[in-house]
Amino acid sequence: MNTRTKLTLSLTAVSVVLGLMVSLGYRQTELSARLGSLTGSLAVNKQLTQKLSSLQAANQDAEQQLASVTASLNKYEAQSAGSSDELKQLQTKIQDERILAGTTPVHGPGVVVTLNDAGTTGIDIASGITHDWNVRSVVNELFTAGAEAVTINGVRVIATSAVNCQGPTVTVNGRQLAAPFEVDAIGDPTTLKKALMLSGGILDALRQQGLQVSTPQAKSDIQMPAYTSPLRADAGK
Repeated sequence: MNTRTKLTLSLTAVSVVLGLMVSLGYRQTELSARLGSLTGSLAVNKQLTQKLSSLQAANQDAEQQLASVTASLNKYEAQSAGSSDELKQLQTKIQDERILAGTTPVHGPGVVVTLNDAGTTGIDIASGITHDWNVRSVVNELFTAGAEAVTINGVRVIATSAVNCQGPTVTVNGRQLAAPFEVDAIGDPTTLKKALMLSGGILDALRQQGLQVSTPQAKSDIQMPAYTSPLRADAGK
């Protein structure tokens, strides 16, 4: 099998795994939100928790697959250095996939929005805290609108990133973060701002909850690190 064929197959594998990761990430976010607001029976709660655990396990498997395929891509790219224009175009596509996977640093124009806990006046304490599903909902909205990369307080997130509550704080990829939460997204600023500022959209819903939410600001150049969270058996739990 020649280098071009190997690169093509590896790129296809990356695309398939990324699609799976995004799908699993959305389903995980939806279940987490339902668990966070659930007031039903313990049996229903247990069932949703089991489903969430299964999704988290599938996410970890997908992340391991992505790491394996990325290692193969690095090898094949080195072998194809200086090759034909067709291979160079393929390498450009691979770099685009790496950005989506979070495996490389990236910079570019985008938007910034900040979420903060509610004030103490007239707001129930539990309702006034910025929860993990609040942050994930904003992140998912940005990715849906075409964001190429996202960070939370400077921590790069991907589809399988674990974003969980721990008391009044939120952990992202195992790192404990406290409000306010600055969410940065690289992509077309106009498109991303329009998605966030949609009437009745995610930011309006968070404001109705009582949270303090800034007006999204366009930035000409946002710097982001690569996703560096190690693969752990308990990630996302």
